[in-house]
Amino acid sequence: KQVEDGAHVIDINVDDGLLDGVAAMQKFVKIAVTEPEVSKVPFMLDASKFEIVMAGLKWCQGKCIVNSISLKVGEELFKEQATLLKKHGAAVVVMAFDEEGQAATESEKVRICKRSYDILVNEVKFPPEDIIFDPNVLTIGTGMEEHANYGIDFINATKTIKEQCPYVKISGGISNLSFGFRGVMKIRESI
Repeated sequence: KQVEDGAHVIDINVDDGLLDGVAAMQKFVKIAVTEPEVSKVPFMLDASKFEIVMAGLKWCQGKCIVNSISLKVGEELFKEQATLLKKHGAAVVVMAFDEEGQAATESEKVRICKRSYDILVNEVKFPPEDIIFDPNVLTIGTGMEEHANYGIDFINATKTIKEQCPYVKISGGISNLSFGFRGVMKIRESI
């Protein structure tokens, strides 16, 4: 269905508390790679647990995208995960999280993404063109003053990250901006 609707990437996420995530990911990817209409676009393997992503990655053909890794697991585990992904030839979404938490401000987004880039490119030797940063699009409209600039912070951080981290891509869940406006459809639709 995703391919029929024009998807350029198929998002595969089997995160559910009632599923055996590893088994479900393996089974789904094994079936999907045998379908010519499905396997003609890259897969994005998305899971909250790295072992679930790896279960799918082992069965993928060609380059896929792993969503996601971050420094919140610590530098050593981050490097281990990145090394495994590089070995499999995968591109990776890197979230703007570190050991201190989620990046909210422009400077935090830039700092964490630049630190991640330096580790990936200089230490792991990860191809920079296979790095996709997600600098966290956070909700506006919460009524809290400190959240008022989240949209602007994302845009400004994106520009700086692209300048400081050559060849990377940027991704972001733009719909997250409107989460503070649930139930107010006119505002959500305008965002």
